[in-house]
Amino acid sequence: MRLGGVVIRIVIDPGHGGKDPGAAGNGLLEKNINLEISRRLAKNLSDYDVEVILTRDSDLYSDLADRCAMANKVKAHYFCSIHVNSGGGTGFESYIYSGAKADTENLRNTVHGAVAAYLRDAGFVDRGKKKADFYVLRETIMPAVLLENLFIDHKIDAASLKNPAFLDGLARAITGGLATALGLQPKISPASPPEKTGATPVKTAATAGTSQARAFLAAKNPKAPDYVQIYADLGAKYGIRWDAVFAQSCKETGFWKFGGLVKPEQNNFAGLGSFGGQKGASFATPSDGIEAQFQHWHVYYYGGNLPAGTKVLDPRRDAVIKSGWAGKLQYVEDLGGRWAPSADYGSSIVNDYMKVMQSLEVQTPAQPTSKPWDPAAEIAQLKAEGLIDSDHKPQDLVTWGEMATVLNRLRRQIKK
Repeated sequence: MRLGGVVIRIVIDPGHGGKDPGAAGNGLLEKNINLEISRRLAKNLSDYDVEVILTRDSDLYSDLADRCAMANKVKAHYFCSIHVNSGGGTGFESYIYSGAKADTENLRNTVHGAVAAYLRDAGFVDRGKKKADFYVLRETIMPAVLLENLFIDHKIDAASLKNPAFLDGLARAITGGLATALGLQPKISPASPPEKTGATPVKTAATAGTSQARAFLAAKNPKAPDYVQIYADLGAKYGIRWDAVFAQSCKETGFWKFGGLVKPEQNNFAGLGSFGGQKGASFATPSDGIEAQFQHWHVYYYGGNLPAGTKVLDPRRDAVIKSGWAGKLQYVEDLGGRWAPSADYGSSIVNDYMKVMQSLEVQTPAQPTSKPWDPAAEIAQLKAEGLIDSDHKPQDLVTWGEMATVLNRLRRQIKK
């Protein structure tokens, strides 16, 4: 994708390196895992119209200031630092700068959702979206994220980090998150079939926003539950534009009113298996049902291989493979005569649902920008309010007597 004629530029930062090994555990060094993931990530991103720069592409040491200076000098549009955690925990977490603006937080939410979805399917917990005063997040002038991918000192986490197939899947999840967050467009391969004029490609970022999707559904069904973010997260995981899959769910379920054979408790948002008078498949949770829908799209557009570590949820996957259509479709319109007998099935998804949703004008509420922590200002406020009566430096230690004095003064002020 190009912004005003300028190609989007992403800096990938494999944490640590050279004399700085990072964390260690279970026969692994963090610096090596970070580089392995980053190389796979850079390779995957080469399929998109984006310029990728690595802060290091071998086992070399580069200090934090140099990494930030490199990203700032090339005027990167996004900075993604790859790390592995340690300290006795398990799972995945992501960080942005404690004083980050709303756009950085929104981008992080999309990337985090894609990675968390992949790791959740592999059995790992989502430790959450966090903020911190990390150097590479503070000193880069573009939106930046730092990903902590599992714990090197946890045996189960480390076992996955030793598995090349797992690392491939993790890199694909990060790739999908970045592609969705930044609106990256795939490069056109010379081997690709000729484009259809006006057709709607599937393996690309969504055009509609989540707020438009919510407004589109609520206009027809105000009581509908809000599963839009599930669609956005799974779109990044599977490399499929989520707005098309969401639009199909609205078509199949009558805007989630489920007036046909399929009932709401089945969590079947695409009518999978509901033909010939059959009520169709049932799924344990809405998330499972929506993911089964994505998997059915995936087999049509990518073929029989799901992302590594993914549990098969689509009951009709094998039928598509046997039909010979696996991996053969390119556009939403191609679903006509394949997913459903009607030749205009895919065209209806585009014209009757997607285009209407994309045309909605929705006001996005401004998000407050959090201010960085200023301990000196906090101390000054205590003095101004009479809770302390002398100057203190932020790093000074506090005795129990001093703390008791502050608390007692505060109690007296409250009683007044």
